[in-house]
Amino acid sequence: MIEVDEAQRIVLAHARPLGTVEASLAEALYRTLAAPIRCDLDDPPFDRSVMDGYAVRAADVARVPVTLKVVGYVAAGVVAGRPLAPGESMQINTGAPIPSGADAVVRVEQTELTSSGGGVVIKESAAPGHFVTPRASYASTGRTVLEAGTRLTPAEIGAAATAGAARVTVYRRPTVAVVATGDELVDIDRVPTSAQIRNSNQYLLRALIESAHCEADVLPAAGDDRDQLRHRINEGLRRDVLCLIGGVSMGTLDLVPDLLRELGASFHVHKMAIKPGRPTIFATMPDGKLVCALPGNPVSAFVGFELLMRPALAALQGRPEVPPLIRAVLKGSLAATANRRSYFPARAGVNDSGEWEARTLSWRGSGDSLGMATANALIMRPPQADAVTTGDAVLMLLLDRS
Repeated sequence: MIEVDEAQRIVLAHARPLGTVEASLAEALYRTLAAPIRCDLDDPPFDRSVMDGYAVRAADVARVPVTLKVVGYVAAGVVAGRPLAPGESMQINTGAPIPSGADAVVRVEQTELTSSGGGVVIKESAAPGHFVTPRASYASTGRTVLEAGTRLTPAEIGAAATAGAARVTVYRRPTVAVVATGDELVDIDRVPTSAQIRNSNQYLLRALIESAHCEADVLPAAGDDRDQLRHRINEGLRRDVLCLIGGVSMGTLDLVPDLLRELGASFHVHKMAIKPGRPTIFATMPDGKLVCALPGNPVSAFVGFELLMRPALAALQGRPEVPPLIRAVLKGSLAATANRRSYFPARAGVNDSGEWEARTLSWRGSGDSLGMATANALIMRPPQADAVTTGDAVLMLLLDRS
């Protein structure tokens, strides 16, 4: 058996970024930049008012109160028709360009129009630059605002739009074929009979793959038949990644390992020192395509995906990273562990002290998918660890990642 950290290093060594494509910014959410984005002009592109009020010359309002002549109105998106002369002011809105000749803004709350409306009493003094955002104070033309390798979250999308990046160069999203195996599987719209179970795993893996911002291609399940399973594997290998579920252990009908070897797969991980999820396989085909074969128990498949497949899919998209373990305070209790690293479903949140807290859930083993239903974290316990209870420190892996 191989330790988790070593297995993840192996995965990242073999999961190389796919090719790049050009996409519109509207289509680029959660994709990874393959080329930097630079500003095409200054930001802001002009001296800009921070407040609704009056544009003034600071020298005119050094002593207050003072009455200035109102000679215009500058709205956002409008350029003043003429420069501001001594003794004059212009009404201005937030975001509007500062008129030539003005160098400060006085908030409307600190002003009062004269009875005629042709003048304004300024009640607050203002130094040069008061409530003015100078041109290029955020970024100048040509500045790199997003580096290659950046994942485009909503905040980065906004920055790219500000920089004028209508189209961006990003890594291609992987396509992942999903093949569940086993004669016992029936689709979820059927009522299982005798020894059958619903094929919930293909829905679980599809959701996990799409949560990793990849394209899931779910193929029909394969029974415990060598020819049928070989056909499904060959079909799945037309995609970038093949994910098999079930048939990976040491039973008579666990056909996946032998068939993958027959097709030329090189095994890099075959059994991890974890619980649940020990018989997880990570392999590469002769053409470099990735194969991940996960145990059939749903929680084992879930854990195997989070520990190996999610990092692999991120690396294919230009982000060779492993999700970090986070320190948390335990709420609940966990028994001592044996000789393998163990993972337990948990509900994570921030407590009143601002610390991460991990609450244990009622869970009955690797086949209990219902026990995982509310989990947004996995508590990690090292091998040979003592029992822990409420208030003890633990490490956890957050699952809710966009």
